[in-house]
Amino acid sequence: MVNHPSSKKVSLEALKAGLKSILDEVKVDEKWRFFLNGVRYVFVPQSMMMLVFEEILNVLGATVKTMLWPFIDISGYTVANQLMDRGAPPEKVIEAYADFNDPRGWGLTEAVKTDLEKPEVVVRMHNSYFASWLRENVKDLTAKFPFYECPWGPNWIGAVRAAIERSGRQPPKLVYKEVKCLALGDDYCEWYIGGEEE
Repeated sequence: MVNHPSSKKVSLEALKAGLKSILDEVKVDEKWRFFLNGVRYVFVPQSMMMLVFEEILNVLGATVKTMLWPFIDISGYTVANQLMDRGAPPEKVIEAYADFNDPRGWGLTEAVKTDLEKPEVVVRMHNSYFASWLRENVKDLTAKFPFYECPWGPNWIGAVRAAIERSGRQPPKLVYKEVKCLALGDDYCEWYIGGEEE
């Protein structure tokens, strides 16, 4: 089992099998391009992606929250809809998305609480791709980027919005709060997603 202080227990064999099943679906065309489910992919080292991410934070500063983060909800919305198209019911799609992340290297992810009626969702990620790199490579993150928040928060807003819409309701304006962050010294990252209070 992967040793995390979480309620989600995942065996290393299950993670390896999940990764292998993804790689088995990768197709290479005659132009040497990689495709997964009809979408072109590229394998990018964490350090390269994170250096670009760090530079985005340097250039945009605190405006990253208003200029870039709102667009990240599109990825959560898209993946959640794809998972529901493949059979995940709306009330289980947050858990399905968490399971979807595990073999893809983003971090061991668990849906701690899912109540789409309120709405109130809590998602936890251990050893986050973003947060672990920042924790290990950016000296005094709060001094360098006092505005830092992980981009996964807006991503989960998109997933929750998709689930509520698919269940036949109009979602309220959703907000998130990152209540724990590995990059800022916590043991894991955790987000609360709920309806905006008026």
